[in-house]
Amino acid sequence: MGAGAIGSLMGGFLAKAGAEVVLVGRRAHVEAVRSRGLRVEGPLGSFIVKVDAHEKPEEAKGDFDLVLITVKAYDTAEAAKQVKRLVEKQAVPLCLQNGLGVEEEASRVLGTVVFRGVTNNGAMLAQPGTVLHTGVGETLIGGRGVLMEKLVTMLNASGLPARKVDNIAEVVWIKTLVNAGINPLGAITGLRNGELLEVGWLRSLMKAVVEEGASIAKKMGVELGIDPVELTFKVAKDTANNKNSMLQDLERKKRTEVDYINGAIVKAAQQVGMEAPLNEALTKLVKAMEGVRWRN
Repeated sequence: MGAGAIGSLMGGFLAKAGAEVVLVGRRAHVEAVRSRGLRVEGPLGSFIVKVDAHEKPEEAKGDFDLVLITVKAYDTAEAAKQVKRLVEKQAVPLCLQNGLGVEEEASRVLGTVVFRGVTNNGAMLAQPGTVLHTGVGETLIGGRGVLMEKLVTMLNASGLPARKVDNIAEVVWIKTLVNAGINPLGAITGLRNGELLEVGWLRSLMKAVVEEGASIAKKMGVELGIDPVELTFKVAKDTANNKNSMLQDLERKKRTEVDYINGAIVKAAQQVGMEAPLNEALTKLVKAMEGVRWRN
């Protein structure tokens, strides 16, 4: 549900591993996939898979074991409404998205437990019907059960590294902290990830933003287990040539996910009686840039 870059990447590799996949996405992409198949290109090889594709989930026939929700974080509630019929029949919902709290939003709509996962793969839609795999990373799946085990097994069989984790909250927080440090700074400055590390004061600001978020996570009882600052620097270095998703969204005059990243850290701080001035400032700056771009 949400066959953009990550949704199409996951769908493509699951289909490669033998799953029967249905993509729900925008019309141009759906039409291209239905006529020519879904093409995946990247460091793990290029391939084309035949998958079903529709603009709306109710157009898909049959029953489903799993619904992967891969829309932008701010579209979670609406996506959950659209797949509620499938979940009520038998499909297990899994949010594979950025940010804090998306599974809770989906759960409120669906009235059931929603599993959560995080992927560190990079992807972008090159054109309708074609997804570029721009960076290989591990996909981490939380929750118990045979279906989650099977999902991990199929992803690994397809060539995408994946594993189950017991503490998905820790994983989600770590990914959010990395995004909080890199994404808004890239979005505001227009710099690629690696370029942020080359500017001393930006590197220092990145560190401070992540440390602020980490202190809030600790206050909430989340044990991170690793140094999130060092990981943020490593991710920025490993993806040096990438324009992060928040920067890409601004360039396309689209809404960003800042409310679910830096903004969510601010909300978490409020819940435990703390403040997050750096994350709050970055949230407001990105939101201001969204407004300027939309008016233009």
